[in-house]
Amino acid sequence: MPRYHFDLVDTKTVADQGGQLLEDDLVAVQVADRLAEELTRNRPELQGKGYKVLVTDADGERVHEAPLDKFKPF
Repeated sequence: MPRYHFDLVDTKTVADQGGQLLEDDLVAVQVADRLAEELTRNRPELQGKGYKVLVTDADGERVHEAPLDKFKPF
């Protein structure tokens, strides 16, 4: 199984140090979208500031970006 990293980024990056082993890119996209939605719900102060969850694979290649602004806070 490939390893994916989920970093929180705006103008700076909060790096995911360990990553996760997941089946494939599709599962990594789903995980990133759920994480972005949870961050929006639990950290509403991040809304409107350009934050996103950036997914990269083990080679550092960009797989997906999940902007937090895509989700509405609850």
